[in-house]
Amino acid sequence: MAYVIVAVLLGPWYALVSALLCATGLMLSWSSPHAYPIFIAEALWLGFAKRRDIYALYAGICYWLLLGMPLTYLYIGQFTDLPREHMLFAVIKQGVNGLIYISLGAVAILLVPGFWHFKGRLKEKRRRNFSTQLTYIFTLLLTSSLLISILVSNHFFLDKQQVLLKQNLQDSANHLGQATQNYLDNHQTVIANAAHWLSQTGADEALRQQLLSGLHDRYPSFITMLIANRQGQLVAASPESHMQDVSMRDKQYSIQDRPYFTEALYNRKTYLSSVFLGRGFGSDPIVAISAPFYLGGEQQAAGIIEGSLDVSHFISIEKQNIDHQQQSIVLIDDKHKVIYASKPLKLAPLSEFNYAPSGKSYQTKLDMLNLEDLSRDSPEYIFSRHRLDNGWQLYVLEPFSPLLQLAQRLYLNTFLILIVSLLFAFYVTKVVSKLLTGPLEVIASKFNKLNKEEIQEQLLDEHSPLEVFRLYQKLVNSKQQLLRHQLELEEKVAIRTHELELANAKLKHLAEKDSLTGLYNRRYAEQRFGGIQDFCERNDQPIAIAILDLDLFKQVNDNYGHEGGDECLRAVAELLRHHFCRDIDIIARYGGEEFILILPQCNVLNIEEHLEKFRVKLTQLVITCPQGKRSFSITTSIGAIVASACFSENLEDWVRQADINLYRAKNAGRNRISLSILTPATETGTQEQI
Repeated sequence: MAYVIVAVLLGPWYALVSALLCATGLMLSWSSPHAYPIFIAEALWLGFAKRRDIYALYAGICYWLLLGMPLTYLYIGQFTDLPREHMLFAVIKQGVNGLIYISLGAVAILLVPGFWHFKGRLKEKRRRNFSTQLTYIFTLLLTSSLLISILVSNHFFLDKQQVLLKQNLQDSANHLGQATQNYLDNHQTVIANAAHWLSQTGADEALRQQLLSGLHDRYPSFITMLIANRQGQLVAASPESHMQDVSMRDKQYSIQDRPYFTEALYNRKTYLSSVFLGRGFGSDPIVAISAPFYLGGEQQAAGIIEGSLDVSHFISIEKQNIDHQQQSIVLIDDKHKVIYASKPLKLAPLSEFNYAPSGKSYQTKLDMLNLEDLSRDSPEYIFSRHRLDNGWQLYVLEPFSPLLQLAQRLYLNTFLILIVSLLFAFYVTKVVSKLLTGPLEVIASKFNKLNKEEIQEQLLDEHSPLEVFRLYQKLVNSKQQLLRHQLELEEKVAIRTHELELANAKLKHLAEKDSLTGLYNRRYAEQRFGGIQDFCERNDQPIAIAILDLDLFKQVNDNYGHEGGDECLRAVAELLRHHFCRDIDIIARYGGEEFILILPQCNVLNIEEHLEKFRVKLTQLVITCPQGKRSFSITTSIGAIVASACFSENLEDWVRQADINLYRAKNAGRNRISLSILTPATETGTQEQI
């Protein structure tokens, strides 16, 4: 916008220097040299147009339609890796942005008085009539309003679409991730139950084979199932035809080297493997689930039962997302190997899941990545992911192009609406200006004519319309009087406003602070507690609440008078401020000789020591009574609790627990601390007393 103002005020060559400076700043920010040719050409175009008395808005529209947008298209096509389907959107957006800062620059020149009389400003070759100026002003304001309002509307619409799309992706990822987790948990339960049943039935191999075949029939998602003894030799398999192989039948085939055998046998737990390539029974990508079984009450496992999940059966999970046809899924194991991927992604099982984050130069809230061209920043997919309990991850992907096409349509519609609105505004303002010019001429003709010398003394320059110029010279005196009255009124308003601000500040101080001690009052503490509790709850931080009651304070008033009591309260307040000095600590006078401490994000292990140090400091504090200069000291009893912020949203609940501890401290002889730490188990009723 800066070089637009310079071009209009000072001409093309100053605009050229300004454009070079602006383009250099954008070059450092964007790392893209496209700003140099486009902005320099625009600055020169606007500067020479000004020399020909062409308004900046009209010149800017012609520039972007005839030169700016074609230059942007050529630059993107020749010097960037932006996909062709993204180019139209980028060109339209650049054109709309260009018109926005041209219109804003023109509005700034129109509305800022300093630009009207700028020294060295290019002079108009001829004075424009009222009709021409009014047409331009209306067109400029309407264009600026339309551009800004439509741009803001488009921004909020696209932002809302992104939020909905991100939420939709996250919901799909959570839903499909939970479905995958349930799928794995169900099959792990099947294998664990089968192992338990084998442990109960004994070592009958025929019965084992029968169990295995029946189990496989009920759960066809297992491509194969087997039972192996402690030495890793197969004793049963399903389909049963696999056992007819000579190596299987003679127990020469061993799975002793397989992780699903060793993990289940020696760790004695149900094991879920990463994806791997099968052998012996086939060479398909599989996921193994195994569990140990025991015979005769032995502590050592007698063997394992294993089921190999066919990864192609994970398509049943994808079918649960049938309402979102554009979404694809990728399931990877803890080694970043592809277990299952939707067909459009063309990712083979067991392949490495290689992707690159993209869209860093895009202003979006979405997570984006590329699967095909990893070196390009232009995003291919938006995604969301869900981590399973075993470390697997489920990615839900959706192509980025539909969102881009939506934005492209919005900006294209914006551009078309702008053109139509400009034509309409131009026509309407022409008609309106003609209607206004005639009456103004009549008004101006009512006044006495002025000679040439008097006209030259007027403040209006050659940019003012002829009709308004004539009327203005007759209204100068009235305007000066109005300005004087206005200045007087503004001065009075400023004085009254200042007095009101001082009064409001004083009222706010009185409403929040205790007048005697300068500490916050009870009302302020109760108001602030809600925000502190909410913040600590969201960040899983504890809160400590302490009630301090000065011991035998009545005797201080009796012995030293109320002036001594007031001095005592002020001294205790000052010590509290110095000892509990964190910005987040709240110290308030809770009433009479009671004070309350609200200590968020405290160290549970150190809070009692911190309170004890204060108690000791207070016992050592020497207080001098203003009347009689007699000295005395004071002690305090402290009741405190420390708990998770989720204990209660109501400060009264915390104070009630602290009061209980305060009474304990009083009953135990005063000048001591009674602290309770409320753990999740104790928050329902019992306390850990310290």
